[in-house]
Amino acid sequence: MKWIEGVPAPGKVCGSCTMCCKLFDVDWLDKPKPAGKWCHHCQPGRGCAIWQSLPKGCADYFCVWRIDPDLPEAWRPDKARFILTHAHQDAPLAVLVDPSAPDAHRKEPYKSMLAKTARSILEGRGSTIVVFNGTKRSLLFPDMEVPVPDGLALHEVEIQHFKGPNGPYWRPKFPAAA
Repeated sequence: MKWIEGVPAPGKVCGSCTMCCKLFDVDWLDKPKPAGKWCHHCQPGRGCAIWQSLPKGCADYFCVWRIDPDLPEAWRPDKARFILTHAHQDAPLAVLVDPSAPDAHRKEPYKSMLAKTARSILEGRGSTIVVFNGTKRSLLFPDMEVPVPDGLALHEVEIQHFKGPNGPYWRPKFPAAA
């Protein structure tokens, strides 16, 4: 994936996609909204009712589909049913899944590309993709998805690297319960 962070790729527009208005936890509006619920200003499939005075937090946000010129139309959030984003403080790359399609990221063409991307991130940074599915979180590895225990901060998870007969693999190490 090649892109300039925060700058939309030519020709990539939100159009009728309003998934960011549903999937993010938003605390900067007149009425804060939880993740997985529509913003009260959103007109699903049409856009924001206050687009003329869009809050800065909304106006400055672009999902990975918007900024990556190589990501095809199938990855547009309203089609994929999840948002691929760098805008989450707990993950280098996050998948925010639409609660009405909780397995969307586990289907092709997404599953194999996310596994390949997870491998690349693990090899480069030693961290991985975090999937947010409602209040549940999981870590995405090239060969599996591992749920994160409730109440555990993501920075407390250690990613361990192993060498196996079929090549390298990674697994999380969760801290012992206190």
